[in-house]
Formats: sequence, structure tokens, C-alpha cells
Amino acid sequence: MTEPGKGRLGASLVSAIFKTPLERERDFYRRYRELSGLIGESPDNMIVLVLRGELNLERGEYERAKTDFERALELARDLDEAKGWLLMEQVMRDRALYGLKLAEREL
Repeated sequence: MTEPGKGRLGASLVSAIFKTPLERERDFYRRYRELSGLIGESPDNMIVLVLRGELNLERGEYERAKTDFERALELARDLDEAKGWLLMEQVMRDRALYGLKLAEREL
């Protein structure tokens, strides 16, 4: 006999890993809307731009990904000139550079 709730944990892990195409589609659009909303509230948030760019890249939306990565890199240049770098911004700049390279390769 299994412990109470243990079967549900396994089932939820399996469902998280093996999503149906419809569930993956809904998840993509939910994440995309959330990130776009955050960008609408704070258009100079480099971190959110990179995350949305990566989401677009994953989806095969290379032109949109390129736009997000280029905007993030513009913001990175502004930070560089202002010497306002923090570790997270450096990591996001590197991710934007890498993502831009991947997107341009597909265009």
C-alpha cells in the first residue's frame, strides 16, 4: 500500500514532463502573455526581454526573438556606459548574445 498523496505526486510529475501538444501550446501562450505584460509595465527590463526572446527562439519565432535580443543588448550597452553592471545583467547580456546568434543563424 502506498502512502497517502504519494501516487498523486508521481502523477503530477509525469503530467508535468509529458504534456500533450495542446497543454504545451497553452503553456507557451500563458508564459508569453505574462512576459509581454511585464515588458509592457517595464520596457527597459533586460531580463524579461531575454526570457521572452528565449521563449520565441524555442518556438521558432526567430524574427521576434532577434528583436527582443537586440533590444536587450541595447539596454546592456546603456548599462555598460553607465557602469551599472550587476551579475544578473552580465548573465542576461551573454544569453542575449547567444540567443541572437542562434536566431540570426535561422533567418
